Amino acid sequence: MINALGLLEVRGLATAIEAADAMLKSANVRLLRQWRTDPGMISLVVEGDLAACRAALDAGVAAARRLGEVISRCEIGRPDPDTEILVDAMLRPPETVAAPAAALDEAAVLARIAAEPGGMSLVDLQTAFPFVGLNRGWLQAQCRAGTLLRRRGRYFRAGSQP
Repeated sequence: MINALGLLEVRGLATAIEAADAMLKSANVRLLRQWRTDPGMISLVVEGDLAACRAALDAGVAAARRLGEVISRCEIGRPDPDTEILVDAMLRPPETVAAPAAALDEAAVLARIAAEPGGMSLVDLQTAFPFVGLNRGWLQAQCRAGTLLRRRGRYFRAGSQP
């Protein structure tokens, strides 16, 4: 059972390290997890008693403001069991078993690009063909070979662009 949680979100790795150091030195809290939520934004989660979480967050916010930017902070005292389950699920380390990489079916990718009149971006292709290792290098090689054309970040089958 978690007594209290403290959540701090900052912008920048150095800011997050400085904030975590200040939080852990200032109060009797334990760092549960840190993770990158968005490029450049890092969330830190500590647990302890409510007063310790508040003191740790105050110290973390002060340290983070000296070095960078604080996005948000939150203390949760005696979280509801459902909230605790949610937080436990979010804090669980990601699965290390990755989906097996399928072979890249070049003909299927090229057919899909040809079927789209407005072409497809790299993100569109990676969404349509997950886990096949489709990357910009392969697309650029197809462009050099004359199979594909690239216009404004979108790929077209050679001869099919309007």
